[in-house]
Amino acid sequence: MLDAIVEGLMARSELKAWSVRHMKSRSAQQYDLQAVTEAVRSVERERIIVNVLRETSNAEGEQRVGAGNVTLLPGEDISKALDEAAFMASLVHNEPYNFPEPTPLPEISIADNQMQGNPDESVRVILSRLKAGAAKNPSVRLTAAECTTSETITRIVNSRGIDAQQASTKLHLEWVLIAGKDEAEVESFVRLDRRRISDLNIEAVLARRMQRAADLLIAKKPPNYSGPVIVGGEALAEMMNSSVLQILSSAQFKYSGETPWEIGQSIFRAEVQGDAFTMWANRQLPYGTNSNRFDGEGIRAQRVELVRENELRAFTASQRFANYLDLPVTGAFGNIEIAPGSTSAEELAKLPHIEVAEFSWFNPDSLSGEFACEIRLGTIVDGEKRTTFKGGMLVGNLLDALANVHWSSETGFYGNYLGPVTARFNDLTIAGETSG
Repeated sequence: MLDAIVEGLMARSELKAWSVRHMKSRSAQQYDLQAVTEAVRSVERERIIVNVLRETSNAEGEQRVGAGNVTLLPGEDISKALDEAAFMASLVHNEPYNFPEPTPLPEISIADNQMQGNPDESVRVILSRLKAGAAKNPSVRLTAAECTTSETITRIVNSRGIDAQQASTKLHLEWVLIAGKDEAEVESFVRLDRRRISDLNIEAVLARRMQRAADLLIAKKPPNYSGPVIVGGEALAEMMNSSVLQILSSAQFKYSGETPWEIGQSIFRAEVQGDAFTMWANRQLPYGTNSNRFDGEGIRAQRVELVRENELRAFTASQRFANYLDLPVTGAFGNIEIAPGSTSAEELAKLPHIEVAEFSWFNPDSLSGEFACEIRLGTIVDGEKRTTFKGGMLVGNLLDALANVHWSSETGFYGNYLGPVTARFNDLTIAGETSG
């Protein structure tokens, strides 16, 4: 079908450029309710995404380019679909640009041999490990679990000479824990996404999350507080992947005037009081969930230094917005990588502070960075005393927080994040209520 689509596109003289992305995937899924397997299935999917460009003109007669796209499933009418894409493109009048040309592609580790060889068995083994680990702590119950493993083969071909292929795997695991019973019962939901099984660390993550579920039973009311807040592990990865940094460093948002960032200038509006901030957009990260040999346009994977010691060095740019702004083409953002600090996590935790173990959801404003996000579980650390609490809102601005933070020297990998395992934000606010 791919060859027929390419042949059909090549025959259309009205098109300026075209791109075809063919994706075939096979996934294995299993859902367990308590100790019983409720559902097992294997799924195969295939789809082809066609993107086209054609020359158009605006009301003033100026040369423009229109973009159209269509997704085909096996057996669908190719000619009709290409007509739809070409017609859609005729209605659009963007500034001219083109699709990318071929460049040498790096070899990136994005496929787990264990999953590729036997995805169904991989799912069974993962859930067996999860249930075995949960059985070691009968006071916290594993009530439901679901696991999906998949392999996707992607081939992209375009009119400018790109013809590339990659194989990738992904693993999605989620489970529900319940601690206590009756009116004192609390529930905890866990989700993990990785590219390979060995990066799951199931037993360690499960033990940590079961302890947190138990902590929720004895958690106090949230305090009103201003001062140092420590965030680490999965919660820190969630903060850094909350879209603020990705959007503000995007050439698309620079073109639209929505990001104030300028190359060569500090990304912060205040003087930096903590560690210097250095960040990469990294699609070359081995087994990163957003890593690839090439992105949806066919642009090669890169590790792009976006910020060096607080100053913006580059924007992430698709072919279109790189053309518009005369920037290097980087492709999609990928995974976020942050440089470590020089202080150990143990040293960062010595002074009194509050630790945030889990957010209900960290969702700051994507452009301003302002946030007021609910804390699911936290700990007040005052000398030798530790008091857990639940609820309350962590309030602040992500950019201001990053201008006054100390990073741990130890680093960790969390699927789409590589960087310090701990961050001590020196001046954040928690809106809660003082325990009586």
